[in-house]
Amino acid sequence: MRYDVIEKIGEGNRGEVYKVRLEDGRIAALKWSKNYEIDKEWEILNYLNGFYAPKPLFRGNRYIVMELIEGKPLKELLNTPEFYNAMKLSLIAAFKLDEKKVFHKQLGRFYHILYNGDNVKFIDFERAVITPKSRNFLQLIGYYLQRDENFDKNRINLILNLYKQDKIKALEESIKAVDEAKNKAIFKQ
Repeated sequence: MRYDVIEKIGEGNRGEVYKVRLEDGRIAALKWSKNYEIDKEWEILNYLNGFYAPKPLFRGNRYIVMELIEGKPLKELLNTPEFYNAMKLSLIAAFKLDEKKVFHKQLGRFYHILYNGDNVKFIDFERAVITPKSRNFLQLIGYYLQRDENFDKNRINLILNLYKQDKIKALEESIKAVDEAKNKAIFKQ
């Protein structure tokens, strides 16, 4: 399928991302690999098929064309009520990815989680793996909740211990903890 580049929208060490217009008029994202094999990322995106991830459309030798995910990265939401809304949805999404045994590995980076006001999607699955020991949920707890002063650290430790015994209850408790932290937070105007 033919496409026209509209603009560059991101760049990392291993790739560049462009907004493109497909020949059928749809707007999509093209991820160009600078120095890694895209096969694994393509396989994982196909496996997830839009489940908290961009839906893959087609690929070339060094690029993947996929659904364009629009939204704000968590970094732009810090110190806002939306951060906590996004965090609740992210915990649920991470839990669901763990159930599918897909370990993203990099959800501790603010720009890999995009929030559009109603939902979250994760991007950049180039380092993701399929494993029975997926730890996305624990990664979010450790990176975001433990570092936020509005969360009770003892409560977080209880959630982590509960996770070993009952993952669903741990998810429910983490969502309650996010609501409590949001109510406790003081937001800058």
